[in-house]
Amino acid sequence: MTTSPRFLLAAVWALGATALSAQTPVTGETPVPLATLEVREPRAVANEVAAGASFIVLDTLPLAQPGVAGVAGLAPNFSVASSGARSFGDIFAVRGLTNTPFFGDPAVTVYLDDVPLGAGFTFPTELTGFASGVLLRGPGQNTRFGRAGPGGVLQFTTPEGPRLPSPDGSLFGDRSELSIGYGNYNARNISASSNSRSDKAALFVAAGYAARDGYVMNTTLNTDVDPQESLAALTRLRYSLSAHADLTLLVTAQRARDGAQPLVPLGGPFFTVARTAEGRTDMDALNVGLTAGFDTAAGRLTATTAHTDWELGPYSNVQELAPAFELANDLTLRQRLWSEELHFTGDEHAGTRWSGGALFSDGSTNGTVARSAGFPIEASSYRINQRTLAAFGEVAIKAGDALTLTPGLRVETNRKDFFRTETVPTPGTSAQRSTSSAVLPKLAASYTLSPGTTLFASAGAGYKPGGFSSFTGSASLAAFGPERTTAFEAGLTRESANHAYTATVRAFWYEIKGYQIERSFTATDYFVANAERARARGAEFELEWRPAAGLTVQAGFGWTDVVLRRFTAPFAVTPSDGNRAPYVPAYDASLRVTYRHESGWFAGVDVSAAGRTFYDESETAGTAQGAHGLLGAQFGWENRRWRVSVHGENLTGEEYYSSITAGIGHGTPGAPRTYGVQATLKF
Repeated sequence: MTTSPRFLLAAVWALGATALSAQTPVTGETPVPLATLEVREPRAVANEVAAGASFIVLDTLPLAQPGVAGVAGLAPNFSVASSGARSFGDIFAVRGLTNTPFFGDPAVTVYLDDVPLGAGFTFPTELTGFASGVLLRGPGQNTRFGRAGPGGVLQFTTPEGPRLPSPDGSLFGDRSELSIGYGNYNARNISASSNSRSDKAALFVAAGYAARDGYVMNTTLNTDVDPQESLAALTRLRYSLSAHADLTLLVTAQRARDGAQPLVPLGGPFFTVARTAEGRTDMDALNVGLTAGFDTAAGRLTATTAHTDWELGPYSNVQELAPAFELANDLTLRQRLWSEELHFTGDEHAGTRWSGGALFSDGSTNGTVARSAGFPIEASSYRINQRTLAAFGEVAIKAGDALTLTPGLRVETNRKDFFRTETVPTPGTSAQRSTSSAVLPKLAASYTLSPGTTLFASAGAGYKPGGFSSFTGSASLAAFGPERTTAFEAGLTRESANHAYTATVRAFWYEIKGYQIERSFTATDYFVANAERARARGAEFELEWRPAAGLTVQAGFGWTDVVLRRFTAPFAVTPSDGNRAPYVPAYDASLRVTYRHESGWFAGVDVSAAGRTFYDESETAGTAQGAHGLLGAQFGWENRRWRVSVHGENLTGEEYYSSITAGIGHGTPGAPRTYGVQATLKF
């Protein structure tokens, strides 16, 4: 791939925008400096409230888990089966749609501001520098975002800059924070951020360090299995080229040096193992995005050039499959992804609102695998090249004072090339190519029943491309097909006249063809198979209520029934028709109550629950996680310069698995009871 000139695209757009806006101002007004311009919202625009999006603020109670896994606990029908190796092997489920652990595309995609990420294992495990997130559910988001899975889009946003420059006009020091914390398991963290602005530029920088001892102890080696240590940093620079043109550079980076993935045998102790060796998990991630935007008489045009470079390695672990029989795994994995995304959005104040765009992405995933059990079992390497091209758009048409209709369309094509070399057990090479495409229409409608009350409904189509599994030596088993979803949704949202509460209810029905299931189907073959038909149906409820000054109640409940309608596993005789698909809880619920007194004291309680989750399509009881709940709390004091708090998570000491690998009879234990203190200086 030729990558060096790619960032020139956004810069060229910006320079063209400068010239264009200088020649043809939108309204002929005097150029306005950046410091007085309105801060632009991300593409999760305000009308998504009516569509029932979940907005998440990240600076309230601590998350039960880091990164996307912790955010999932705040949004109904969004769950993460966390494997404990950063995001490697995690399953992200929205309304019954999931990625597969290693080889399938994500069902829900993640954006960092305007920078899209690739596979699920590249999703952030530290949210240093991000202030909020919004979960936009359903395949209908694919007419608004370049990279959009059938489950929806999760977009994290950095904080907006100060409204005015500092008194001396300098760029630095307008708003800064320094935070330090300590807790049990020797958990320690320190972070700093600065948010500043001048008449031409806005700069935000953040950096953080976090580490802890392991939760799991190896009694044979007398050592922690899973200590963690990471560094994370973020820089965002916005620069005004003219009154109607601007550039935004976003850079995020993370470096993790952890112990082994905390896998423990099912049915045994949650936090002790007795193995003769342990492994390690090293991960490095870099995300860079350059966005050029300018306003024209027709609307706003943006161009984003983005690059993701994610690397895992060395990664190693040891699993005790039977007494005195251990399986050792050593992997390396690297994904590099370039994308060019264009958006053109019409005047937001016009009677007919429209938007359109295009995406081109080009990426590669390279991996090596070595498995042994006292003798070599497998040694192989592989490469998957993927290229995606998509065009998308929608038009919001006012069909009356109360009714808005939004038709949309997306056209997408994908190509993947797969190369695999095996040296153990059978030397050989293979090469395959898969191509697939989709035409994805959408029709959404919203109707204002009364001020503050809106009905909404939509019908749309979603698509995940097929691909290849490299953990099988059989070329005939490596390929799998695309997954296609037809989705229907309806709901109602209500906001009181005094803004004291907002409530939303939704119901959905998804028909799915080619549902992707990844697991070990034999002792030597781990791959992805397609279920011919599946169905997901369910409902969600969300409430935010402010019954008194300083008191906020947030509640959510989600129910998902995802069933395989027609599927017989490879090499199996008995069909799994009527069984639940794996990785999806039967329900989830959350309750968050916070109180802030005018004197600065604050307190909060966070309760969450998840229903039974199967980890294979046979509904095997021994590899299922039962219903469980978690309790967290926080208490502290804050003024304009200081914030001090104590916090605790999983206060009841609930023992549960955050993920289960059914094929090897191991699970990842959820975090035990943790607590700590945090202090923040604002200056």
